[in-house]
Amino acid sequence: MKKKIIDIHNHSLCGVDDGAKSMLESIEMIRSAVNQGIEAIVLTPHYRHGMFAYPKEEIEKQYDELVKLVSDMGIKLYIGCEYHVNSDIVTAFDNQRCYSLAKKDYVLTEYSHSTEYAYIVQYTRKLVSCGYTPVIAHVERYECIQKQPKLCIELSDMGAWIQVNADSILGMESRTLKHVCKKLLKDDCVDVIASDAHGIINRQNHMGQCYDYIEKKYGIKTADRLFYENPKRIII
Repeated sequence: MKKKIIDIHNHSLCGVDDGAKSMLESIEMIRSAVNQGIEAIVLTPHYRHGMFAYPKEEIEKQYDELVKLVSDMGIKLYIGCEYHVNSDIVTAFDNQRCYSLAKKDYVLTEYSHSTEYAYIVQYTRKLVSCGYTPVIAHVERYECIQKQPKLCIELSDMGAWIQVNADSILGMESRTLKHVCKKLLKDDCVDVIASDAHGIINRQNHMGQCYDYIEKKYGIKTADRLFYENPKRIII
C-alpha cells in the first residue's frame, strides 16, 4: 500500500527565513517530498522578532510563485508560520500578521532550548483560552522536556498538540533527541511527526524513511495516525 503523508512543519519557501535559499531549491525540496509520498505540505517560515520577521507580502509572493511552479506535481501547498513565542503571539495571529497553520486554528509554536516549562505552560494556556490549538514544534529539543518527557502529557491535557521531528526519531540529530522521542512515542504523547526540512542538502526531508521506521516499530495504524490522519485534521 502506498504511504500517505502530510507535512505540517516545513521550510521549503525560499528567501523568507533560513530554509530554501532559492526558488530552484524550493522546487527540488517539493519534488523530494512528493517522491516520499507526501501529498500536502504546510510551509512554515520562521517568525522570530529581531531575526526572522519578513513582510507578509513577501511571504505571500514567494508562496504564490511556488504554488504555480509545482502545480503539475500533484501536491497541495498551504501556508503557515513557525512562531517563536513572545508576549505578542495572540495579537500577531488575531491581527493576521502571521499565518496560523493552513489559516485554521492551529498555531505552530517554537521555544528556545532553555525555556522554562512554566513559560511554555503560560503561553499554551493563553493560546487555548483565545481559541487556538498550539502545536508545540520539535518538543524533544527543549531541555525541560528532555529532563521530564511526561510533561508532554500535561501539555496535551491543556489542549496542546505535540510535534516531533522525523530526523530526531531517526537519530540524525543526536542520541539524546532520539532517546527523548522514544520515550514520547512509548508513552503515546506524540500527535504529529513533521520534517522541519530546511534544504535539499542540509536538513533534508526524511519523512518517508521515518514513516517506514514508525510502521516497523509501532505498526501501520500508528504511522498513519502520526503522518496522515492527525496532520489532515490541521489542514481541513
